[in-house]
Amino acid sequence: MSIKEDDVKNDSDNDLGDDFDYQPNAEDDAKDNDVDSLDSTIKSEEVCGVKRIADLMVEDIWSLEFRTEDEACQFYNAYSCWHGFIIRKDDVVRDNQGRIISRQLVCNKEGWRNMRYLDLDERSREARSLTRTKCPAWLRVKLDYGCGRWKVSCFVESHNHDLTPPQFVHLVPTNRRLTVTDKVQVKNLHNFGVKTCHIMGYIAFQKGGYCQAGFTRKDMYNYIDRYRRSKIKNGDANSAINYLIGKSNNDPLFFGKYTFTSDERLEHIFWADGQSIIDYHCFGDIIAFDSTYKKNKYNNPLVIFSGCNHHRQTVIFGSGLLSDETIETYKWLLETFIKVMGGKSPKAVITDGDLVIQDAIKNVLPDVTHRLCGWHLQRNARENIKNLNFLRDFKGLIYDNNDHRDFDRR
Repeated sequence: MSIKEDDVKNDSDNDLGDDFDYQPNAEDDAKDNDVDSLDSTIKSEEVCGVKRIADLMVEDIWSLEFRTEDEACQFYNAYSCWHGFIIRKDDVVRDNQGRIISRQLVCNKEGWRNMRYLDLDERSREARSLTRTKCPAWLRVKLDYGCGRWKVSCFVESHNHDLTPPQFVHLVPTNRRLTVTDKVQVKNLHNFGVKTCHIMGYIAFQKGGYCQAGFTRKDMYNYIDRYRRSKIKNGDANSAINYLIGKSNNDPLFFGKYTFTSDERLEHIFWADGQSIIDYHCFGDIIAFDSTYKKNKYNNPLVIFSGCNHHRQTVIFGSGLLSDETIETYKWLLETFIKVMGGKSPKAVITDGDLVIQDAIKNVLPDVTHRLCGWHLQRNARENIKNLNFLRDFKGLIYDNNDHRDFDRR
């Protein structure tokens, strides 16, 4: 995944403007590309240099050759769409280098559902109705090393269930979709305040009826809901970055950094003001790395780097708002923190015991001592030890200001 990064320093030229207007995400674009290629395959006069899909006989399919595995999958998908059934990818065979050399495609009604999943005690909702009928229809293609092309090695045409009539194939769940043109039209009408039900009626009127729309009313509501959420989220992202830019204009030592995902959405933010940076250089030998989870609107983890000054007061060295809690994300946060602090590493890091954070610390700060937070140690003691006198003495050892002689004596 490609990531863009920007640093926010004392730079008045770093104006984001309207960079956070909604754009279709990469997944939508990929689906649109697949749709275009599928439609062109169905409508084309020839498939792989032979007859149209509607005219293909069993003998014709056995003689087909494809340049790639994806081309074979695309053909069978178009074939299934024309004949009124849905396919899914099934078994593959790989060579000793891990490359796929054989691919099996089956009807989505192939096989039986494993009945043991229907009787789970912890099931939160009722199981879906059974749809598989052990349908025998399938296609297998194999790579021919001699010519480098994919050839049909097995093909079964017959089904043991009713097929979808051609006029309703486009309403099967896997074939329903909003095209790029539909999405642009929906967004424009929604932005002008047209109700979703009226948008659906307008598009259905344009296409000659609801059955010709290519998607259902539920699909329309789901798309508009995703679009609305994206606009809200990106608006907040724009406000957050503008706030960081404003802070950098008023604080010459302020540092902020943020990243975008591949579809131009705000991913991670880190910031530290001038006083925090100064405090770290004075009191940053020991830092606490605290991840406060699901304490904000979008349920994103907020990470705070903190320490203690010479008055035993808590000081904040920096903060990060992250999109997830993976080891790569925490590594990015730690590397950014050390970079902001001029390359100075702490001597010890205190965490809440999260294993992902521990792994990130080992990777980025391998020479730093890692210890658990005293609050978590005390909580574990309360949960596992019932001796009140021991718990009182243990708490005193953690929080009292003792030198090493007093500590050893106690």
